[in-house]
Amino acid sequence: MPREDILCLFLSLAARPHSRCIFRALPSTKQALRYASSTAANSSNGNGTNPPDPSRPGTPRSKIPLHVGLDRNPESVSAISRIPIPKGHSGEKFTPSVLARPLGLLFPPRPGQNSPIDRRTLKERSDEFTDYGKALERRRIYLRSYLRPYFQEWRRVDHWKGKSFVSNDRLFKRDKALYFPNIWGQTLSKAGDGPDGGRDTTPVLAGKISVIGIQSGQWAEEQVDTFLHPTHNPQLQEIIDGSRGTVQRVDVNIQGDWMRVMLVKLFKGRLRKMIPEERWERYFLVKLPRDIRRGLTEDVRDAMGLLNSQVGYVYLVDAACKIRWAGSGHAWKGEVDGLNGAIHRLIQEHANTKPNSTVDASKATTGSKTNHAEAENDGPLVSVAAA
Repeated sequence: MPREDILCLFLSLAARPHSRCIFRALPSTKQALRYASSTAANSSNGNGTNPPDPSRPGTPRSKIPLHVGLDRNPESVSAISRIPIPKGHSGEKFTPSVLARPLGLLFPPRPGQNSPIDRRTLKERSDEFTDYGKALERRRIYLRSYLRPYFQEWRRVDHWKGKSFVSNDRLFKRDKALYFPNIWGQTLSKAGDGPDGGRDTTPVLAGKISVIGIQSGQWAEEQVDTFLHPTHNPQLQEIIDGSRGTVQRVDVNIQGDWMRVMLVKLFKGRLRKMIPEERWERYFLVKLPRDIRRGLTEDVRDAMGLLNSQVGYVYLVDAACKIRWAGSGHAWKGEVDGLNGAIHRLIQEHANTKPNSTVDASKATTGSKTNHAEAENDGPLVSVAAA
């Protein structure tokens, strides 16, 4: 069967209702199967017929473009955060653009969100399993994951060492900025992480200015170090020490499969030797989920601008858990100074705000992808020159 027919078969399986037979969804496939089953009989009688030709005008064809099944971003921009990404063509020349719109979620984070632990009741699980709309959503996501090229992220590393975007030179305004999601994972603390075996990042971030580094391996860690390591940014540690606990550093180590998770756990003692003890409780080990309902899902990573799990990212989050500045890949000229200036600006802003001005989970609201574009209107950036 040609590749196009196989892809059309998968797309019809993702879109068809439970009660619809596959032969009704793909008339051309039904005709091809009938022809294949009757070829021998027809040829023996000398009445052989030709199989249906998809190129002929009368032949029904799928209206779903092929590239939709291969990539969730056919417009070469991320689906939610709307960041330009490489198309993947041979010889393509791609240059990352400056981050111009806020990153993050539309609702405040709460402890327990994005956790791999399923706390639903049996009734809730049954209702979700029998919900037809959610079943179609699961099919689309599973199909997209199955058809995504295995080396897609590594191919994007060829462009500027995987840099997804250039950091914003000014802070996102507090009223326009979006929220950093809650992330659940184990830490390096020897005291343990509680009965569930993990902790939430929201209680750690709330009330403080946090510089968050996200990496998944040695390559990504080197990229984060170009922003945060004392060799490349000696001023950062001076800012943290002089803030009297207002500024903190948080690390998130994400792993995409069980093999890498086991390797990280095996060398956890080595990580403790490399990282100061006061940062152990703020160093999170997170596994990317295979289940679309739990964990740090693909949509959440897209919303926060984490478009490539092989690349390092840096986020500056304020006391209300809002993303005010972000960087990716290796630090370019001016980005380190921009990060330090943004931290100084946030320290001044934090001193002038109310002490109880932190994330309020009771005001959590939901929205759609269009709200990210709305957050960009009326000037989402504020100058850090005052710092």
